[in-house]
Amino acid sequence: ISYTMKIVFSLAFIASASAWTISPRATFRSSTSLAATGVFYSTMTGNTETCGGHIITALKTAGVDASDLTDIGDADGVEGYDSLIVGAPTWHTGADSERSGTAWDEWLYDTLPSLDLSGKKVAVFGCGDQEGYADNYCDAAGELYDQFKAAGATLVGMTSTEGYNHVESKAEIEA
Repeated sequence: ISYTMKIVFSLAFIASASAWTISPRATFRSSTSLAATGVFYSTMTGNTETCGGHIITALKTAGVDASDLTDIGDADGVEGYDSLIVGAPTWHTGADSERSGTAWDEWLYDTLPSLDLSGKKVAVFGCGDQEGYADNYCDAAGELYDQFKAAGATLVGMTSTEGYNHVESKAEIEA
């Protein structure tokens, strides 16, 4: 059985994020809206915010209309974006819900169900420690995936689990 992670980016070490670049030859669809892509995160230690900042820089460098990085606890107008990029840390220990220990826990269950995200493209990124949290690696990213999918969003961007050293993750789906 092969598995795929429900996340766009899965980071074992935050330092590797500074090496990310987008090739200038890549082709992106640009929008005429003021902020076509909204980038939202929440964090416990600051690592998810740092990764979100790298994503914003890459998007803007590539000419993609993107919002400023916004903590989901301070977010307004999420439905107004053409697409969303959302990120969470791995923090909790195998909980079935509210696994990030951040503002996502309340937002996913109190705010998201009242939004119409039908057809919105959503990419999820997660920060995780595959060694320290081997039994629940990137579980919170899996929760974001599940909840946005339930809200009607179209989830994009998967990555292989090949080469990762973890026992279990709620961010995995069978491919």
